[in-house]
Amino acid sequence: MKFIRQFSFLAVLVAGPLLMAANSGDVMTELGIEEPKLRQDVLLNLREPRWFFFNPTNSMRQAVRQLPGSARATTVRTLAKAVRAYVESSSFKQTWLQDLRTYYPYDETYTDEYIAKKKQADQAEKSVAQGQFSAQMGAMDQSFSLMDPAMLKMAAQAQLSQEEQELAALSGSARTTRAQHVASLKKMMILPPAEFKKQYLASLKQQMQASMNQSANEPERDKDRLSEERKRKAEFDAHSDFGPLLKQRLQAFITLSETVDFDARLAPMGRKQEFANPVYQRKPAEWKFLYRLGKEPVTEARLFAKQWLADLH
Repeated sequence: MKFIRQFSFLAVLVAGPLLMAANSGDVMTELGIEEPKLRQDVLLNLREPRWFFFNPTNSMRQAVRQLPGSARATTVRTLAKAVRAYVESSSFKQTWLQDLRTYYPYDETYTDEYIAKKKQADQAEKSVAQGQFSAQMGAMDQSFSLMDPAMLKMAAQAQLSQEEQELAALSGSARTTRAQHVASLKKMMILPPAEFKKQYLASLKQQMQASMNQSANEPERDKDRLSEERKRKAEFDAHSDFGPLLKQRLQAFITLSETVDFDARLAPMGRKQEFANPVYQRKPAEWKFLYRLGKEPVTEARLFAKQWLADLH
């Protein structure tokens, strides 16, 4: 029964596919386990649905080959304690939350207090803008009163030709808006100069008013944004506690390990060996993986997992 990769994975089993946590103890050093990599692997195997997400290095495999059979159970328990110590540490919790933020992002600055301050600033800005708008309307009326209707219509015709050329390069909502403006301007072009001047001025004022109204809609958009950020924060909070997932991983390992028949017989099948019992041959890869690990280390891992799970309830 192969034991080459066992101790690179045994703490994974203990943590319900969490993998071994990093620890600076003698066992970790002797097995060539590097702390940064295993800290990452602990996170991956708690987060990812796939089990046994870990790639042992050559030095780890060599160290495991040299491990005496009598030391296997002790080594499993030592590594399992390292796993639990790391998972229960504040360092792991912080790492978990930081990683979770990439899957459930939210803007923590978008709060009721932020909206209130922004609303106050917007009101002040709106008051200033309204004064400027009124002044612009007055200046526009005065300027248009001095314009010759026929000359204004000629200038608008040149503007229409330019806008039609620019329209071809636009797309989406920008193209739709510009097309509506061009169509409206074309309708005005068939009017007598005096009537054209009147409607053209009204059209310009309408566009300016629409721009002002768009600014006035900011508070509603802020409310929608705040509601959206609250939903995102709620999703983040719902996944921030990894305890339920940890229990699930532990129980899954316990349940699976109890079904493994370590006395199952292998039979040659071409250049490889397969289970003589076809039922076992159809077992999932995780079941076969535990079989290869061997009864003694898996039993020790299961005992530790059961105790950890009991402490979590």
